[in-house]
Amino acid sequence: MHSRFLFVFIGFLGITLLTCSQTQQTPEHQTNANTHVANASQSMDTQPDSPENIPNSLKTLINQMHQDPVMRHGTWAFSVQDIASGKSLVTINQHKTLNVASSLKTVTTAAALGILGSTFTFKTYLQYDGKLTNGILNGNLYVKGGGDPTIGSPLLKYSLSATLNQWVAAIKKAGIRQIKGKLIIDETLFEENVTPSGWIWADMGNYYAAPAGAINVLDNTYRLYFQPARRLNAKPKVLRTSPWIPRIKFINHLKTAAAGTGDNAYIHGAPYDNTRYINGTIPMGGTFSIKGSIPDPGFYLGVKLREKLIQSKLMTSKNKATTSRLLKLEQKTLNTQRKTIHTHQSIPLQKIVNWINLYSVNLYAEAVLKMIGVQQKQEGSTEAGVKAIAEYWQSKGVSKGGFHMQDGSGLAQSNGITAYQLAQIQRLAAKQSYFTHHYNSLPIAGVSGTLKNVGIGTRAQNNLRAKTGGMTRVIAFTGYYKNRSGKLRSFALAANQYNCKYQVIKAKLVRLMVAMMEL
Repeated sequence: MHSRFLFVFIGFLGITLLTCSQTQQTPEHQTNANTHVANASQSMDTQPDSPENIPNSLKTLINQMHQDPVMRHGTWAFSVQDIASGKSLVTINQHKTLNVASSLKTVTTAAALGILGSTFTFKTYLQYDGKLTNGILNGNLYVKGGGDPTIGSPLLKYSLSATLNQWVAAIKKAGIRQIKGKLIIDETLFEENVTPSGWIWADMGNYYAAPAGAINVLDNTYRLYFQPARRLNAKPKVLRTSPWIPRIKFINHLKTAAAGTGDNAYIHGAPYDNTRYINGTIPMGGTFSIKGSIPDPGFYLGVKLREKLIQSKLMTSKNKATTSRLLKLEQKTLNTQRKTIHTHQSIPLQKIVNWINLYSVNLYAEAVLKMIGVQQKQEGSTEAGVKAIAEYWQSKGVSKGGFHMQDGSGLAQSNGITAYQLAQIQRLAAKQSYFTHHYNSLPIAGVSGTLKNVGIGTRAQNNLRAKTGGMTRVIAFTGYYKNRSGKLRSFALAANQYNCKYQVIKAKLVRLMVAMMEL
C-alpha cells in the first residue's frame, strides 16, 4: 500500500470476511509470549480487567487474532476504555509501542483545540515598508505568512485568483497606486527546513507529503499530465502541469504499463529543489495525471501575486518577486519596520480539524502542529510543536513511556504510541470543553469520510466514530462508540507488520470493532 493513503484513506469495504493463504501453525506460533497466545487470559499484558464481562463473540475474535498466521511476525494491540470511570475493558498488548499512521492526527488535532482554541484562525498579512507618498510606494510590498494551509485550497474549493484579487483591492484601498520596490514573501514564521526529519525520501515530492511552510498555496500541490506510450514499458510523454509551476524540471523514468493497472507512479524531489524525478508506471490509455508537491509554495505565490499586480498596473515587469529564504541566501536582511494594510484569515480551526480527521489531510495537520510550536514555544518548527503537544498530554496524565511523536500527521515511519495511550487520549479529550468539536470531526462508520463504507448494516453504523490510519504494513483505528446502554467508550486498535493484503487485515479489525459494540 502506498503511503499516499495517509492523505485520503478512503475505500473501506465493510466487514466482508476475507482470508489469507493459510499456513500450518506451529506450537511456537501458538505460544509466542504476549502477542501470539491461544487465550487472551494467558498473558499479563493481554488480560482484560474484567474478562467475565467481555462478550464471547469478542473473546473468540481476540483468540483467533492471536493465533492468526497473518500476525505471526507482527504485533497488534487493542485498548477499550470507559469514558466515565476510566476503566480499561480490553487490554491486548496495550503497552506495546506501534506505528498508528494517520490515527496519530487525533493526538495533534485534539491538542490543537485545547491549546489554540476552536475559533483560532491562521492570519496572513499584507504589509509595506518605506514611504507612501501621493499613492507612490517607495518601498517593498510584503506578504507575511502565518502558516495558513488553506489559501487557494482546491480541497476547500477556494479560488486562488479570487483571493489574490481581494489582496490587490486591499492594496488599492490603502492608497497605493504604484509600487517601486520588490514583492517579498516573508516565510520566517516557520522553519526553513519544512520537511519533518522523520519523513522518508520515497514520500518526498508526492502530494501527500507536501510539507507545511509559513506560506502554503493550492494545498501545495499540482497535477502532472502524461501521454502514455502505445507500447508496454515505453516511456510516457510529460505534457504539462496544472497549474503551471515556474522553473520545475522533470527527469522521467516512468514506464507505460497495461491498461487498467492504475496509478503506480511517484514524483520524488526535495523542498525548494525544482528538479523532480518520476518513477513507476502509469496505464495505457488516454491522458493520465498524478499529483506532486509544489517545490517552493512561497515563491509560487509571489509569482502569481506579481502577475496580478502587473495586470492592475501597481507594478511593472521590472519589479521582482522574491522570498525571505532567497534573500537570506543572498545575505540580505528583511526590514521589520512595516505597516500592515490587510489581514487575510483562514476558516476557524474547528473546521480545519474537520478536514484533517475526516479526509486525513497531512498538510493541514503539519501546519497546525507548527502553529502550536509558535504559540507554546515561540518557534514554528516540527520539533517545537511535537514537544508542546507531548507536554499538553502529559499534563493531562498521559505517560512519556512508549510515546514517540515525530510529526503531526503520522507520515513519519518513526512515530510510535501505545494503544492504551491513544485510547487514553481520546478518553481525556472527552473530558475537555472542546470535546464536541473533536468528536464531530471524526468519520462516522457507514456514513462519512474514511469510514463511509465500514460496518454498514451492523451496530457500528452511525455509532462508531474513528480516525483511520494506514501505510505499508500499518493499520489503525481510534475513536469512540456507545454500547447498548448508551455508555461512551474510547478505543484504539492497530496492527503492524501483518503478513497479508491490506483488505484482509482491515476486514479482521473491522470485525473486532463490530464485536466491541456489545462491550
